[in-house]
Amino acid sequence: MATTPAADRRDVIVRSAFLSDDVGEMIAWHDTEGPAIDIHLEPTDAGQRIDVSLTPPEARILARQLADIADTAQRAGWTPALLADARERYLPGMSDEQIIERLDALSKRLGGFVIGFRGKLDWRAGRALVAETGNELLDRAAAAVDTAEQHLSGYREAVEQLSSVKAELDHVRTFFATESEVGR
Repeated sequence: MATTPAADRRDVIVRSAFLSDDVGEMIAWHDTEGPAIDIHLEPTDAGQRIDVSLTPPEARILARQLADIADTAQRAGWTPALLADARERYLPGMSDEQIIERLDALSKRLGGFVIGFRGKLDWRAGRALVAETGNELLDRAAAAVDTAEQHLSGYREAVEQLSSVKAELDHVRTFFATESEVGR
């Protein structure tokens, strides 16, 4: 266990709860050697206490390590049972890799928290996956309609030009017919 010197309240840069007020707090403060971050953990009713002091670079390294561990732990939650449930209920026809890719993206979008329980995907996460898949289908359909519209607008323009030429030809035909009758 590491001990930290008591921070002078005048030198505090920022103070924040560690997970919650019931768990502990983090305090960044000006130490004689530069900024330091003290972490004080004393979960309510646990009877335990831990004090740790880090420099800002050490805190960044720790944050990256925690993020890597959290990502690995979250991906371990994509069990075969959970993938099968997701495929059966929400993403029919998708491979495990496609489902994992969608679960990872959803997890990232939700701040890293997509859970299942006993091999089943949380219904809210499943609903989000279905909505996401539906939106992708709508996006593809809209793109196809836009492409067809652009393609057909060229035809519409050609039809308008041909109609104009036909009207002019009818006018010329009428003129020639009229002219040919005058001579009789």
